[in-house]
Amino acid sequence: MSQKIPAFYYIKNNKRRVSVLVVSLAMFFIITYMSMFLLSTTSETFRSVLTESTKYIQYILLTDKDLDIDAGILQDGITEEDYMDAVNKKYNSIKGDFKKCKGIEDVFIVQTEYAYVTSIVGNYYIEIPMTNKKQMDILLKHMGAELADGRLPEKEDEVVLDRKIIKNHGYKKGDTLNRNSDVKIVGIIECDYYFGCGIANNNKTFTNPELCVVTDGTVHNLEKTIEKQGVILENSEFIDLANGEKKLQDEIIDTISGSTNFIFAGIMVIVAILVVIVNISYMRDRRSEWCLYSSIGYSRKAVYYSILREMLFVFVTALLTAAVVSIILMKLLDIFLITELGLTCLYFIPETLIEILCAYIALFGILQIPVRFEIYKIKTIDAIDDDM
Repeated sequence: MSQKIPAFYYIKNNKRRVSVLVVSLAMFFIITYMSMFLLSTTSETFRSVLTESTKYIQYILLTDKDLDIDAGILQDGITEEDYMDAVNKKYNSIKGDFKKCKGIEDVFIVQTEYAYVTSIVGNYYIEIPMTNKKQMDILLKHMGAELADGRLPEKEDEVVLDRKIIKNHGYKKGDTLNRNSDVKIVGIIECDYYFGCGIANNNKTFTNPELCVVTDGTVHNLEKTIEKQGVILENSEFIDLANGEKKLQDEIIDTISGSTNFIFAGIMVIVAILVVIVNISYMRDRRSEWCLYSSIGYSRKAVYYSILREMLFVFVTALLTAAVVSIILMKLLDIFLITELGLTCLYFIPETLIEILCAYIALFGILQIPVRFEIYKIKTIDAIDDDM
């Protein structure tokens, strides 16, 4: 007699019981992966804010110390206009040094307004450069932005924003940028990045203009880039790719990593307990079946391998089912919720997939314990009758 017991006979004739195991295992995958997917809206949205747009537009806020200008001179009979003239001369000098650097296409002196992007966890600000119409057109073209609704700024204190920012903040055309701001939103642009720009109000007094550095995407650290020209700006604030990557890691990823680990561990423990309970009940109900196999000549080894094949089928089916369901859920959430909130997300999260696969392997190993226990309790029909 062949010692191989077909595993699919039981699966075919007990679809409800097998389905319970498949659903239990699939729910573990779905709940875990969907939790990480939703949390990715925070990391991926802020990744776009901090590292994607800053590949092409970066900012420097120069300090009085680096400008070698003392703001206290305003108290020594120097007018504010003279002070600002001195500041602008310094800015223009540094601007010229930047233009000599490799990877830098242009540099503008801009006023800066701010918009905020809010994710599921926290929010972050975005610089909105305010300049003249000519430079604004250059920035829009550089970022690949196209007008989608409304019009481009034509007057001072007018701005256009990317559609993602509009959705995220709930802006409408005609709204002001912030509660205490006179800057008016006159148009919506389509852009791959969180971005906006407008026309500055030259009648406003800005004591701290910023340098807006337009790059080709290859500039990582502005401070080190300008040092190659012999210019040291160790006291100024750089909003560049290096700064964005550091903030993303320190303030976003490291902050939420503890939460993600806690969520994964909690789900793992709960589902593992439920699966083990369901599986033990599943095994107990089949003791008489395995005793019958033993009575007609099948070895315990043959019975065990049959159970292993059943379990492999259940795990693989659960994995494939969960993957398909998760993809559908992610797509639906992205279309009807995440995009509508002006957020970005990540579909493929390899770290989470690896953790789930490791958890599946661990569960498969844990479930061998009750299987082994039940296998060693198998008796033939004759042995059962003798015990009675």
